[in-house]
Amino acid sequence: MNLDEFYRASNTLNPKLTLLIAEGKHYVPVNQLTIDGQSLILNASSQSRRQFATITLDQFITRTSHLSPKTNLRTAINHQLVFGFRIVNKSIVFY
Repeated sequence: MNLDEFYRASNTLNPKLTLLIAEGKHYVPVNQLTIDGQSLILNASSQSRRQFATITLDQFITRTSHLSPKTNLRTAINHQLVFGFRIVNKSIVFY
């Protein structure tokens, strides 16, 4: 999935939804975004002032608006390409 695909798919969603990554049978919060070439890495291991602050959809869009729409989304786990997402409770879970 690239940024353009994600923007179009999430266009009508609540901007306050939090972003999570499926890791095994658990969900971990996305709390850092890193650019690696033509990919945006969704990281869930960086500590912040509030321990592990989760990025919301609104914050994600603001932070990535300057990137090329063709930028791939990948998880920090093995730099695996994100294929989609689902809504779980009040969160977007990338898989």
